[in-house]
Amino acid sequence: MIHERRSASACEAHLREKYNAIARDFAPSLAPGTSIDVEPSPFRSFRSRVRVQVIHRANDEVTYARWTPDESIEIDIDDSIEMEHAISSVSRVMRELLREMNARHALREGVAAAHFLGDAAGESVLATLVYSRAMDEERWLEDAREIASKEFAGVRLSLLGRSKGRTLVVGEAFVLERYTLADGRVLKYKHVEGAFSNPNATITEKTMDFLCACASEVITRSNARAKLLELYCGNANHTCALAAIFDSIVAVEINPTLVSAARESLAMNGVTNAEVVLGDSRDAARRLMGGKFRRADSRLVSVENFDAVLVDPPRAGLDSDTLKLVSMFKYVLYVSCGPNAMLENMRDGLNGHVIERMVVLDHFPYTRHIEVACLFRRLDS
Repeated sequence: MIHERRSASACEAHLREKYNAIARDFAPSLAPGTSIDVEPSPFRSFRSRVRVQVIHRANDEVTYARWTPDESIEIDIDDSIEMEHAISSVSRVMRELLREMNARHALREGVAAAHFLGDAAGESVLATLVYSRAMDEERWLEDAREIASKEFAGVRLSLLGRSKGRTLVVGEAFVLERYTLADGRVLKYKHVEGAFSNPNATITEKTMDFLCACASEVITRSNARAKLLELYCGNANHTCALAAIFDSIVAVEINPTLVSAARESLAMNGVTNAEVVLGDSRDAARRLMGGKFRRADSRLVSVENFDAVLVDPPRAGLDSDTLKLVSMFKYVLYVSCGPNAMLENMRDGLNGHVIERMVVLDHFPYTRHIEVACLFRRLDS
């Protein structure tokens, strides 16, 4: 039986509440005639990334549990939020791997958590088992290879074991994802274990479609050779999508693992007019405002070398230096997983801009979390 909290009507009700709050809070900053679009999530099978705790029972069996502030709550493997929300390939692997752990001592001994990452097509899943003590490496690898060598729950399985200071891998420590955009393009990305990737493929595609539509407006209003500065680029999800629209892109990312994945994503998609620079956004902002930012080829550039900026910051929003830089741009594309922080940024630095396009993106249905994306235009231009 599907609980009401996991029904289509419950999903719609949650989204309606979040949308109403966004519409109320952002209304004063909308340009005349601007409406807020909404992109709803599927109400089931939408998460390609799932993380659970593993708890040990008195009979030496293990099972999954979810973390709460006060206790660990055991998950019903046949009827739980986690299983309903996971894409089908991930939920199948979760079930089968639990059986394998209970049948194989080397896999379950000391295991404390399990992380699952799949691709939206359901072709492959990476399962990471996190241990609170040292693994029996020889036996762990033997069991992991035996499991991964066969068709496992109908998918190609990779297994990763991690304990303090030690990582074992059977298969690949990443998943290759494909996103299909509204214009027909199919883009490929490398999602690396342990690094951030959007867990909801449907909304990720809708986000890229929105940004591409906004970018086309920027090109129409400025010039066909407009250049984009991108901060917090992650694994280049947006970079690859927007490279077909902007003349060139310089993207900045602080996480070395994501920088490597981003560069591979650019290469996989044949993108030659974008580059990814390893760096902190605050430092990059200071250097750009001072004309001392170095591109990958060591050329110095400044804020004047770009026509628009895209930011996709963490939940806390933009720091003061990055905000100062961003406010200098005529056109600002802003993707926010923390709308309250975005409102603060609007009051503190983007108060000279108006929102010309906006969308609500329900990456995390049934929760209080919501993402928004906006196209800002400076009023004095």
